[in-house]
Amino acid sequence: MKKTGLLLAAIAAVGLGCGKLAHLDQAVLDAVKGKVEETVKESSKQPPPSAPTPSTPSEAPQNPIVNAVKETISGDPDRDLKDELNGYVECINRSQSRAQQSYDRYLSWVSKSGPNCNEPYITYGLYSLYDDSIERCNKAAKRGAEGAPALPAAEKAATDLAACNAELVPLVKKASDYYDQQDYKDDKCAKAKEMHPQLIATFEKCFAVAKTLTAEVDVLKADLDKRELAKLEAQGQSFQAGTLKFLMGAKDLLKTINTSGQGAVVSKDVYTPKCLELEKTFQALDDYGTAHKDEVDKTFWGSAFISSAKEFTSSAKFLRRALDEGKDPRSEAQSFIENYNRMIGDSNNLRF
Repeated sequence: MKKTGLLLAAIAAVGLGCGKLAHLDQAVLDAVKGKVEETVKESSKQPPPSAPTPSTPSEAPQNPIVNAVKETISGDPDRDLKDELNGYVECINRSQSRAQQSYDRYLSWVSKSGPNCNEPYITYGLYSLYDDSIERCNKAAKRGAEGAPALPAAEKAATDLAACNAELVPLVKKASDYYDQQDYKDDKCAKAKEMHPQLIATFEKCFAVAKTLTAEVDVLKADLDKRELAKLEAQGQSFQAGTLKFLMGAKDLLKTINTSGQGAVVSKDVYTPKCLELEKTFQALDDYGTAHKDEVDKTFWGSAFISSAKEFTSSAKFLRRALDEGKDPRSEAQSFIENYNRMIGDSNNLRF
């Protein structure tokens, strides 16, 4: 069987402890923040819809960006941004991780040129996808299109991903059923050969769109996380602040891993200093949790998160040591990503 590449990394959640808004991972550019905040100010100057007043040339907004931005939902730009990004994160995580697993499963036994139905591992077929990912992605795309803030690039990518995912889910189910029931024995592989080009093309189209959306979300979330952390630290040391700081460091370390399947998996010179810094960050979080056990116990999923963060940090150390010893790092990198994904799943359950 052919080897597949490294796992797709899940996207983390931020806004930790904000109830239904607890889903994020990196944040907003200063420029975007400025546009959103300006929108809030402008919309507050406008008369209520029930009592419109004619605008004069001197009253018209001078910034064309403001005209294009939608009305705010909560009155808090960061809260609106967090809400929109959370939907995108949920869509990506629910649809793409499973799609990548299914794609890798399929290509573990079939060649890119297509099946001949004599493959020794044809019964592996491919994994069916999550039906509820269609609803989640459609909901996220609708929220982005209709609500504030206006994020044109992200909203287009979300709409494209929702449409692509809605096409992929039934297509993969059809193929999965076909191989599970070994229908290729009845039609002499005709349907297998017919489905193959569409399967590959649709998988890869969805991956490309998801990559675009993920990049947009990462950029927007990075600055949002920084602002959130600054607010938390201004309130004093806390488990919530330590958790967010660790997640930001983990994401930064993840970025040093090359999951493309081409070139070196990781550069020792880039990875090592970031890993050592993350080890210190985890130790500070763990020490704080030990000294403030009551605070951790009051946090829903708090102890579970610390356990998975510890496992992830250990896998990061093993990868660092493999690089130090000049070993092939691919196995450790795979474990690194698997533990990262588990940790992100736990972080998305946190409620402070």
